[in-house]
Amino acid sequence: MSACWVIVMALAADETIATGVHVLDGAVNTGVIVRDGHALLIDCCDTVTPERLAAIGVQEVESILCTQFRRTHNAGMYPFVAQGAKLTVPKTERALFESAEAHWNDWSNRWHLYHARPGPLVPIRSVAVSRTAGEGDSIEWRGVTIRVLDTPGVTDGSVSYLVESGGRAVCFCGDVVCAPGKVWDLHSLQKGFGGVRDYHGFLGAHGMLLESARKLAACGADTFVPSHGKPFTRSEFALDLLEKRFDALRRNYAAISALNFYFPSLFESLKDDPLRMKPAETLELPPWVRRVAFTSYAVLSDSGAALLVDCGHDSILAALGEWKKEDKISAVEACWVTHYHDDHVDALQRLVNELKCPIVTSARTAPILEHPLRYCLPCIAPCPVPIARVTRHGESWNWHEFKLMSLDFPGQTLYDGALLVEGHGVKFLFVGDSGAPTGLDDYTAGNRVFLGKGRGSRRCIEILRAVNPGYILNEHQGKAFKFTDGQLDYMEKRLVERERLITDLTPWDNANFATDEHWVRAYPYEQEIAPGATFAIDVQFTNHGDTESQAQVEPVLPKDWTFDRQRSMFTLQVPAKTDGIVAPDVPHSDAYARIWITAPPSAKPARIIIPFRITWQGRYLGQFRHAWVDVR
Repeated sequence: MSACWVIVMALAADETIATGVHVLDGAVNTGVIVRDGHALLIDCCDTVTPERLAAIGVQEVESILCTQFRRTHNAGMYPFVAQGAKLTVPKTERALFESAEAHWNDWSNRWHLYHARPGPLVPIRSVAVSRTAGEGDSIEWRGVTIRVLDTPGVTDGSVSYLVESGGRAVCFCGDVVCAPGKVWDLHSLQKGFGGVRDYHGFLGAHGMLLESARKLAACGADTFVPSHGKPFTRSEFALDLLEKRFDALRRNYAAISALNFYFPSLFESLKDDPLRMKPAETLELPPWVRRVAFTSYAVLSDSGAALLVDCGHDSILAALGEWKKEDKISAVEACWVTHYHDDHVDALQRLVNELKCPIVTSARTAPILEHPLRYCLPCIAPCPVPIARVTRHGESWNWHEFKLMSLDFPGQTLYDGALLVEGHGVKFLFVGDSGAPTGLDDYTAGNRVFLGKGRGSRRCIEILRAVNPGYILNEHQGKAFKFTDGQLDYMEKRLVERERLITDLTPWDNANFATDEHWVRAYPYEQEIAPGATFAIDVQFTNHGDTESQAQVEPVLPKDWTFDRQRSMFTLQVPAKTDGIVAPDVPHSDAYARIWITAPPSAKPARIIIPFRITWQGRYLGQFRHAWVDVR
């Protein structure tokens, strides 16, 4: 079975919703307005072909109107534009169409990622733009009037198009909603708000999106065509339900958020909400735990040796040097790394080179530190770090008078390892950035903090109950804290409720599909090749659902590049409830399809973005993920 055949089989029947107005199903709905054999398209999925258009009487595509820049919506535009179709794009997103290469060549869009926008779905190459569209514009095409509405939310510049045809008004509304009272996902709403940047902005664009939904509800359309989902009528819009669902989710999230500690006024409107958890007790540090600098702490042995925890800034090495001069420590014998974020690892290479300090970390963190090119994640640093020792969950060892234990602790990121230190009559838990007196550090969708029993923050709660530390330390905080049993129970209750709220708000059968931006991902994300080389890319799948699911994969390659159909895997079964990681030591490893690709010997030095067409459980999702290949 070829991957192309799989994608065609995933399509549903095309639909006519008004005189001369059609909807072609695909990864997204493509609107087609037909007049005398000519067509105007609204968005252009890569499943839109001349053959499908001919079946509804189209001989020529004259114009394409884009609701947003994301390639799932517009990957099919290139051949039509090359044949003369005029492309209209949202006013504030023009550069992402015309100068796509500038985005992909911008170092800041690859490393130290604290911004979530524009995100990973930028077009893979530039395309000629004929005009832009924004609020109040009116487009006339062959007797059809199309009114433009600014409807930002999932992207900052998204627009909707209100088409009047045959006495009916049809609104192509992009991703404002996907069904009455529902949105397609939540990770697309990651955006800074209230003075915080995108990194802390889970649900940050929800207010913008609700304003867009209110505008649509009042726009006079008889029928709404979302990018994802079936068309529905004005009477079915369910604005009140959408507002109610977002309000409930926001209250749930703010009730147990670490952001209440870092940014006390961020959720000012909810400060007196009875759902908000009372902060945990804070504690002064024991004398053998001392802040070094920045986000780094040290465990100090009676012997004079120091065990460093994280090393994300040059000021840490300067402080350690002063300590040695002042005879406060005799040596830094090792550094435990809690997680891969740049503010915890940026000075590790200097630590290794200058102090010959061995690096110890968990099996979840080590691969990213050793091979950062293979990953694209928030706050990732580009410099590889040699790891002296990799630990497994529950592994313990002695260091001077202390007993140490490695714990997988997926509370701020899936790739986090806490360190339990027992000594001098107490248990002290270094958790990286996973938790604050006010609750949970789950404010970044890209960090992959899963919902569900035994996963994400609920897994952390299980560990806290089991090890019962007297001190919990988040290294961005000056004091330790300790949750009561009642607070642990309350946070778990809210997390259970959150699963239901997200499932109500989105169309997925498991809430994590709506929040986990990386449930499909390419590995390695980035690699260098020589002209003529054959290389492999794995497309990895996390199945958050309760049943085994089938996935299909097809690479989209430049001219003269090929993939090996015999050697590659295009269809695979993904077991239920996988762990989010491909590794031999996890109980439920993710599944992957390995695609073997060959570059032509004539390939010139360039950065090549290779998207993959993804089909999941029979639904085509479009060019949903990509890998990055540099030809050298």
